[in-house]
Amino acid sequence: MKRVKHVKILTIVFLSIIGFNSLAYSQQALEQLNAQAPISQGVDKVVDQNTQKPLNSVSNSEEDKIKATMTPEEYKNYQGAKAYVEQNSKYTLGPEDVLNIVVMRHPEVSGEYTINKEGKIQYEFVGDVNIGGLTKEQAVEVLAKKLSTYIVKPEITFKISGYNSKTVFVIGEVGIPGKIFMRGDTITIRDALLAAGLPLLTASTDNASWFTPSDSGKVQRKKVNVDALLYKGDLRENYIMKPGDTLYLPATFWAKATRAISPILSPVGQAAGTSGAARAAVL
Repeated sequence: MKRVKHVKILTIVFLSIIGFNSLAYSQQALEQLNAQAPISQGVDKVVDQNTQKPLNSVSNSEEDKIKATMTPEEYKNYQGAKAYVEQNSKYTLGPEDVLNIVVMRHPEVSGEYTINKEGKIQYEFVGDVNIGGLTKEQAVEVLAKKLSTYIVKPEITFKISGYNSKTVFVIGEVGIPGKIFMRGDTITIRDALLAAGLPLLTASTDNASWFTPSDSGKVQRKKVNVDALLYKGDLRENYIMKPGDTLYLPATFWAKATRAISPILSPVGQAAGTSGAARAAVL
């Protein structure tokens, strides 16, 4: 029994010595780290001993890394597309847009109206109201001012039920080629492709073209790498399209070759099938 007690006592003493040594070592290591990277008021104040700049400086941000890989023109396009994604452009009203206007407690001046080619709506009691080129909020202010002559503090609910005045075109090897109705004054190429049903397997996605018309008659053309944009996340290719622009995705060489050969091979295949059926009937 005495031996067992002695063993327990020695074990406790031994563990205590180890514990004190570990604590002292930890304290010493912590002091060395503090000496190498001094911290005054938290993590935000940590500085690089060589440059004397904050370790979390903007120069080390992801934005600078992205900018370093681009030309000035590419970075400008990237910034424009990024700004559009972060805050969609406002929609300004134009011809053929359909509006649903409700004035509380006044059904006689409520209803659905279409903006004519002059940018006006024919409004009861007030006459023609020019709201073309205005945002929805600005149009409400104009209508409220016009109606205030007949109604005390008119309460107006204004909705755009038909976005028809602004369009772009996506043609070629896409799921739904044709006209895309815009819900803003601009649209990115990625959004336009999504609205068009995305590229088909037959599309040459690294050889798309973006056409922008001009009043001078000279059409501006720019190559777009849709493959890099959609499948590699390269926002440098996410250009901003304006009303009237066209995005064209051509077919691949093999898709064109197959389509050219198919009309020739089809009659041959039909003839071979007919001949085979005739021989089977004879046998």
